[in-house]
Amino acid sequence: MAAGGLFFTAVSTYYATEVAVDQLEQSREDDEKQERKQAELVSMWSERRTDGGSSGVVSNRSWDPVTDIAVIGRALPGPSVARAGRDATPFLIVFRTLPPCSRVTLTPDVLAVSLGDAWAADTGMEVETVWFRDAGGGWWKRDSARALERSRITAAELKARTGVEAITVGNVFDPRLRAVVAAAEPLKDCVK
Repeated sequence: MAAGGLFFTAVSTYYATEVAVDQLEQSREDDEKQERKQAELVSMWSERRTDGGSSGVVSNRSWDPVTDIAVIGRALPGPSVARAGRDATPFLIVFRTLPPCSRVTLTPDVLAVSLGDAWAADTGMEVETVWFRDAGGGWWKRDSARALERSRITAAELKARTGVEAITVGNVFDPRLRAVVAAAEPLKDCVK
């Protein structure tokens, strides 16, 4: 009889432990989903312009702002540029805040600080990667070729990728970029 009781206790303990492990795993998954919730609502893409060029767009469909945004992409000279046909040039755009439920359209003229005024309005902008910090302070990377991931980038890494000093291309220094960010367009479909 005692052996049966010990067996029952052992089986009960085993299943209680399995349930606790499952609950802990579910709790971790729920925490991860909650942490990713806002980051998943931030996206970026390139948009064709009527002049033949393209703009970069960064969108935040959440009701909380995102901060410390760094956008990397490639600029392709349009037909009006004397260097047309030349290889793409990497660019870096940095701005402090993307307001809640809004999008910022980065037009080619904001590249003048990092690439020079010779880049005309018909420049093609291919947005490839955006780093940002969510409302909870978490750092994220959205890449055109990969899934959303946790990632923080330093000014040194940004310079190594683009050849541009991050400190010189922010909207604090560039009035054109400051105007574009200030003109962030409100979005209709946002998630709380």
